Amino acid sequence: MASISEIERREIREGLIAAVVGVGVDDFAINRLIQRMSANPDALESVIRLSLSDPARLSALDRTGLMEAGPQAALDGVASLTAEALATPFAAVSLLDGTKQLLAGCSFPSGPGERWSPVELSISKFTVASGIPFIVDDATVHALLADHPAVISGAIGAYAGVPLFSDDDQAVGTLHSWDNRPRQWTSGQIIVLQEMADLASAKIFRRPI
Repeated sequence: MASISEIERREIREGLIAAVVGVGVDDFAINRLIQRMSANPDALESVIRLSLSDPARLSALDRTGLMEAGPQAALDGVASLTAEALATPFAAVSLLDGTKQLLAGCSFPSGPGERWSPVELSISKFTVASGIPFIVDDATVHALLADHPAVISGAIGAYAGVPLFSDDDQAVGTLHSWDNRPRQWTSGQIIVLQEMADLASAKIFRRPI
C-alpha cells in the first residue's frame, strides 16, 4: 500500500467529513477524496483505521466492558424502540474497536455469530471516524456506500446513524437504522434517532436516565 502523508491524511479526513455531512456541503473536499481513493484505494481505510485505533477512544470503549460481555437485552430494547419510532425495518446499536464491530443491540432476531463482523464491512465506521451523524437517503448513489456489499445486494437502500459518545467525547459506536429501499429521512426522524442514541449512551455508560 502506498504511504500517506500527513497532508493527505488531513485532506482525506476533510473529504470523509464532507461526504458524511452530504454532497453540497463541500463538493471540492468530496471530489478530492474520490480522487485520492482512485489513486490509492486503501487511503480512506488507512485514515479510518487510524481513527478507530486511537488509544483514548479504545480506552473509553474498554471501560464499557461490552466488547467482552457481548449483546445486551437492554440495547436490543433500544434498537427495537428506534425501529418502531422511525417506522423502519431495522435498527441496531454498534460498538467498534480497531478490528471488529459488535451489534450490541438489534431490533431483529440474530444469532451470537451474526452480531460480529470485521470493521472493514462496517458502515458505522464512517460515523465513528468522523464523529458526526451519517444520513443517507439513497445508498446506491452515495460516494462512500455505493460499492458496499450490503448496498449492492439490496440489503441496505437508506441509512441513518448517529455517534454514541463517552463522557470524554470519544465516539465508541453508533445507533443506526436502515431500510432496504431508498427513503427520505425527515428532520423529525433524525431528532428521534438522536434522542434514542442518548438513551443508548445512558445505558452503555450507566448514566442516569
